[in-house]
Amino acid sequence: MKKWTVMMMVALFALVSAGMVSAADYVGVAKCKMCHMKQFKSWEQGKMAKAFDDLKPGAAADAKKAAGLDPEKDYTTDATCLGCHTVNGKADMPGVQCEACHGAGSDYMKMMMTNRDFKMDEIKAKGLVIPDEATCKKCHNEKSPFFKAFTFDKDKAHEHFPLTKQH
Repeated sequence: MKKWTVMMMVALFALVSAGMVSAADYVGVAKCKMCHMKQFKSWEQGKMAKAFDDLKPGAAADAKKAAGLDPEKDYTTDATCLGCHTVNGKADMPGVQCEACHGAGSDYMKMMMTNRDFKMDEIKAKGLVIPDEATCKKCHNEKSPFFKAFTFDKDKAHEHFPLTKQH
């Protein structure tokens, strides 16, 4: 039985790696805000929502100059920048949207649409990430040309409101 389980895990890994079985898909902030409007409104007013705009020519010129970057260059297609200024490095999902921190949402969104009485452990098992300092430091680190001291408790992407329905 143990050998069978190992073989199945290896086969599943091979299928995922080959793209034949996909992991959760990113759904975008428009889907997230359907249930989390307060968080969305808080987020959209902050720097994370506008992070992609800083990559455009002329934007954040003083910060770019201070970091030794060309302020007139278009960085919106630079893979080095997209990893932190978009969701999953995709320019068609600009800004640090919900899923950049909370993980791809298709699987837990499907679950939430069919089962409104789920428990938090169930949604975490579907891929929901509860961000911690390590999550933030994937981008807020010394590799960033704009790095400055980061404090997890103070520098969150949005205000955290109690959930309407506790899980």
